[in-house]
Amino acid sequence: MKELKNIRRETILLLSMIKILHLVDDEFQSQNAAKCDLLIHIGIETFQYAIIDKVRDELKALVEYELPEISNQGDLIEAIRSLSECSKEFKYPFNTIKISFDSYQYTFIPDELYQSGNDQEYAKFLKTSQNTNILCNPIPAAKLKNIVGINSDLHLALNSIFHHPKIYGQASTYIQGIKKNYKQNTEPSLFIDIHKKHIQIAYFKQSELSFYNMFDCINADELNYFVLNIIESLQLDIEQTSVILSGNVIKDDEYYQRIEKYFKDIKFADCSTIVNHPEMFIGVFSHTFFSLLTLDQCE
Repeated sequence: MKELKNIRRETILLLSMIKILHLVDDEFQSQNAAKCDLLIHIGIETFQYAIIDKVRDELKALVEYELPEISNQGDLIEAIRSLSECSKEFKYPFNTIKISFDSYQYTFIPDELYQSGNDQEYAKFLKTSQNTNILCNPIPAAKLKNIVGINSDLHLALNSIFHHPKIYGQASTYIQGIKKNYKQNTEPSLFIDIHKKHIQIAYFKQSELSFYNMFDCINADELNYFVLNIIESLQLDIEQTSVILSGNVIKDDEYYQRIEKYFKDIKFADCSTIVNHPEMFIGVFSHTFFSLLTLDQCE
């Protein structure tokens, strides 16, 4: 019995997340939670969350953890349950809890073709296992439905850990956020969201979504390959196309330099258009959290 307890303790230690960033407004207390939304993004490499005061329209907390090496969904669930916030902050009575997760199992159905009740038929376009639940995320700004697969154990755990969460695939939040925040963009725009082990790319022409995909990508050389491939396959006019970057990228790093080889008009996503950033958050590269904060704009 003692050996089993030691094994469980060692397992929990191995699955513990490493805190990268922890910024929480000292004034935020449990009694304020009812006027706030809790936003959570479960990435392939990181676990992020933000708390937004919906009355003041301002950021109250921004936290990021690095995920340990996850070999299965059970490990991911255990890593989430091991967070100290699960026994305190995540139990607060928030106005709304929204969770996004990274998934390669998704397909888009235009609103005009979507038929309610046919989600299982649409799911046949996905490579799913028996242990998969199907979600339908509306992307109203793009007039699409995102049919996305989520591991059934993870789905059950999220609904157990959090109180009535709204759950979205990453494509839903990314596209909705782009459409809401860059609706005035009429020029061709390439959006690239860069992370340690993957990227997501969306291309908009005349404000309409023309392309979206998520790729495994572990270094600047692989990013270069995907960008060059997209330039050729979509026949982009690089002189007229603007690039908007988000995620783990900063000016003049390897990723930025590769993109700079092809494009002149490069900007970073501006998260201050999503929610106001009080002074304590000013030093943070807020474009890093674009995919997290765009959850605030999902219905």
